[in-house]
Amino acid sequence: MSGFASPAAGVRAVLARGWRALSWYARGVTGESRYDAYVAHARVAHPDCEPLSAREYWRRVYREQGANPGARCC
Repeated sequence: MSGFASPAAGVRAVLARGWRALSWYARGVTGESRYDAYVAHARVAHPDCEPLSAREYWRRVYREQGANPGARCC
């Protein structure tokens, strides 16, 4: 054995990296990563309080968007 990975292992590694990148991008575009960022912030800034559930977080986000539409067209 020469110590080199097989070509198939290299292809799998490239595909896995591509999938992770695509997943990261999709989570960012859809806003799904916003909840993760909120939880990370809440745990650091308010360690004595339990972060909102994902459901309650998104309810508050949408309620705030409806109350303060900002630059939205509709």
